[in-house]
Amino acid sequence: MAIFTNVNIKPLIDMERNNNLQNRSLVALIYKKYYTDLMQYLMSYTHDVMAAEDMLQDLFMKVMSLDVISEESAKNLLFVMAKRMIIDDARHKAFVRESEKQLALSMSGMEDHSMAHRIEAADILSFEQRHLAEMPTKRANIYKMYKHEGLTTDEIVEKLQLSKRTVETHIYHSTKDMKAYLRKII
Repeated sequence: MAIFTNVNIKPLIDMERNNNLQNRSLVALIYKKYYTDLMQYLMSYTHDVMAAEDMLQDLFMKVMSLDVISEESAKNLLFVMAKRMIIDDARHKAFVRESEKQLALSMSGMEDHSMAHRIEAADILSFEQRHLAEMPTKRANIYKMYKHEGLTTDEIVEKLQLSKRTVETHIYHSTKDMKAYLRKII
């Protein structure tokens, strides 16, 4: 295994820096030379100056990352890259439109589904109200307090001044009765 002790890497670093500077100056020259033509090309797609400038900026950022570029091939390379950017943008916009369309369709389906649930709930509530009218008054009131008003057993006991066992019995029988009634009609 050989160990290099007196290797001078400064010329290599200087050469790399020099290549980077040459590449940047070449990109700057190409930018100035083809700016107008590329802007017109991108404007024909975007119809928006700011969007075209953004695309042009992205294009030259990609060009700056290239290691090898020559002035002779620059024009063709730039227009091919611009065309690909336009195609990618058009595909992206088509994908977004299709996704939005699918989302709108699924949302309308959810609204229809939600509307059907609301109608069913209203029907069930109507049947429940009819059956409550047929129950003894005390039992129906306890059922409403428990199921509709969300009162606890203890709150109902306190409000109606009944024993806890009586309230629990009314809740049990009214709930059991209501479930049996709703099962018959649904």
